[in-house]
Amino acid sequence: MKHIELIEQHLAEAVGVADVLAAGWEIFELIGDLAAAGAEQSVDLYPAFMFARSAAVDGRNAIAFAPSVPAGGAALSGRPVLRTDDVSEVADALAGLASALSMRLRAMARLAADDGDRVACENAAHDAERISELLARSG
Repeated sequence: MKHIELIEQHLAEAVGVADVLAAGWEIFELIGDLAAAGAEQSVDLYPAFMFARSAAVDGRNAIAFAPSVPAGGAALSGRPVLRTDDVSEVADALAGLASALSMRLRAMARLAADDGDRVACENAAHDAERISELLARSG
């Protein structure tokens, strides 16, 4: 859960299109990794995690084609490990992170001077929103 908190702070501190795109890259990578791990640990959440993992790949790919994305994307410090018995808690944390990312990307889409950045932000925001819907607790 520490990785999620750190990356959420990075997103909150991001200024401008390039910084938000870099944070988005990191977030989609993290969600993909943790969704794969969560799917292995929870039969009940397996479909949600796998669909979220797919959306994370789509979001990362959308960002990859943005003109303002920093070269090479951003790198996480080490591969995150799922160290909790409550996989649904991780799903909720990822849903919140994806929701925050979607809001930031939509804001950057409105500010983007380059059409390629605008489209990338809009597409990635849609993928982040989908992740949030898939992983948020229902009820």
